[in-house]
Amino acid sequence: MNHIVFVIGNYKNGGVARRSTNLANELAKKGYGVTILVTREIGENIFFKRHEKVDFVQLDDFYKKHSDNKVVIKDRALREKQIKIYKKLRYFTKSLKPFDSVLEEKIKSRRIEKLRAFFILNKNSIYITFGVSNFERMYLVGKDDNIKLIFAEKNASQLELPENRQERERLLNMLRSVSGAVVQTEDEASYYSGYIKENLAVIHNPIKADLPKAYDGERKKIVTNFCRISTQKNLPLLFEAFELFHLDYPEYTLEIYGNTVEKNEDDLKNELIKELEKSGRSDYIKILPPSGEVHSIIRDYAMFVSSSDYEGLSNSMIEAMAIGLPCVCTDCLGGGAREIIKDGENGLLVPLKDAEALYKAMKRFITDKELSEKCSKNALKIREDLSAEKIAEKWIEVIEKV
Repeated sequence: MNHIVFVIGNYKNGGVARRSTNLANELAKKGYGVTILVTREIGENIFFKRHEKVDFVQLDDFYKKHSDNKVVIKDRALREKQIKIYKKLRYFTKSLKPFDSVLEEKIKSRRIEKLRAFFILNKNSIYITFGVSNFERMYLVGKDDNIKLIFAEKNASQLELPENRQERERLLNMLRSVSGAVVQTEDEASYYSGYIKENLAVIHNPIKADLPKAYDGERKKIVTNFCRISTQKNLPLLFEAFELFHLDYPEYTLEIYGNTVEKNEDDLKNELIKELEKSGRSDYIKILPPSGEVHSIIRDYAMFVSSSDYEGLSNSMIEAMAIGLPCVCTDCLGGGAREIIKDGENGLLVPLKDAEALYKAMKRFITDKELSEKCSKNALKIREDLSAEKIAEKWIEVIEKV
């Protein structure tokens, strides 16, 4: 069987780490050799459990151990010579843009030293890169060595790629040479289909296997969301909608279990908490620390509400549905909510950036118990449809074509 390397940035309590871990675990169970390669930071108090056969590697640590490997030293020396040659050539090609761009790309590929060292010692693996930045680096590192590379989209395509048209086209043209690609929604597949002609698959995110059973009984008067605290989640919109809801139903509270990955997200979280305190809303709108037991905590809450502007496919949304929570979600860019939620059947879908519509949808679940119960019951079907085992089988079809 092929050895699989998942390449991700940070390994913290975020969606990519969760998705890659769930998939790695299932592939390991099926006999594949699997490594999760973390190119940046590993967080503390991670909630995900890894299968004992899944190797876990932090790139800096790997390089410290293997930088004096003879194969790595030889490759590094050769590439340093090449960089000098390419730099000299660029004196003559600066006015010839196509040639100069090729040389610039080659120089960039020689600078990703640590990732190159890992690749040199694991050439026969199939690499699955989550997100555009990880894809670009692995492509530059291994394209001259016929790397087996699968691109996995992690967010709404239009917003994941650079705004600059030339830079966006450069990355999209790189994707023409991938061995395979996996996107999360049909919207994303449509976006990439002009560049990726073969082995492009729409595969939804897997749902973790150990979720608690759905709750059957009187629900607590608490609305919830559990998510990464980032601008794409548009939590101020949720606050605004809940403010309207709270005027009608003052006995209800809103609890957000929020994790952060980047420094700017810590800053945003602090800003939101201060704003809630300043506005006097902190008594009934609370931003709480993330919890590994969040699904057990919220299973008997009134509903889950997502106010995101864009998503690939929201892990918190599908997990909330899988434990039977009535769900309200914005019809966000990327198409994930629209693809999963059938409005009025297994959840409620509302327009983007519309606090009034979000409030009215929340109110519908309170005033129409039959609707709430129907959406809760139908949402549970996702538990089987997106089981980690079924999703892994779809990934294997892509992997085996590489």
